Amino acid sequence: MNAKILVIDDDDTVLAQIETAFLRSGYSLITAKNGKVGLELALKERPDLIILEVSLPELDGFSVCKSLRADGYNNPIIFLTKKISEIDVVIGLELGAQDYIRKPLQINELLARIEVNLKKSNEENTKKILLKDLEIDLERRKVRHRGEVRELTQKEFQLLYALAKCPNKVFSRNELLTNVWGWAQYGQTRTVDIHIGYLRKKFEDNPRKPTIFQTIRGVGYTLNTE
Repeated sequence: MNAKILVIDDDDTVLAQIETAFLRSGYSLITAKNGKVGLELALKERPDLIILEVSLPELDGFSVCKSLRADGYNNPIIFLTKKISEIDVVIGLELGAQDYIRKPLQINELLARIEVNLKKSNEENTKKILLKDLEIDLERRKVRHRGEVRELTQKEFQLLYALAKCPNKVFSRNELLTNVWGWAQYGQTRTVDIHIGYLRKKFEDNPRKPTIFQTIRGVGYTLNTE
């Protein structure tokens, strides 16, 4: 699948340059000319990479980047700007940007930076599961929800991972017992129910009315991302 890239810049010349280059390179392009619209598009479309001008109308690039990272967007962000001061670079990197490119735009440099950042992101994402507000880091065994770390026991983590591998799929209790605990109990057991309850307490706004870890009556459970 071709990478989907969002470019947020109010310079028509830059947008035309990038559009021409992307047609040759096979990238799917989305554009916005101000920070507010760009932020809305980024949260809706969840592009594979964002190219972001620092100086934008309505909402500057730093504010856009900060809002995206706070919302759990983890894909690469490359800042595009006419001036690159040391303090700007520090601010951008601290906010979560991966790279800076100076204007006037050198299109071959931009394409090279895009390729490097997408490759690195893809390598990292094979070790992570990203679902809506949820990020599961398999290598570090860490879980973030809405940007905040959630502390889980070993079995809670394994149960979450089992559900997250196939979001919106309905798992029976016996499937989850087999996948997580390594055995099936064809009878009365509340092991799965109890641990689902633990996850709800840690992730749901209202554990009594769950919207993430949903019960499918008579069948089992699903991790809902819709």
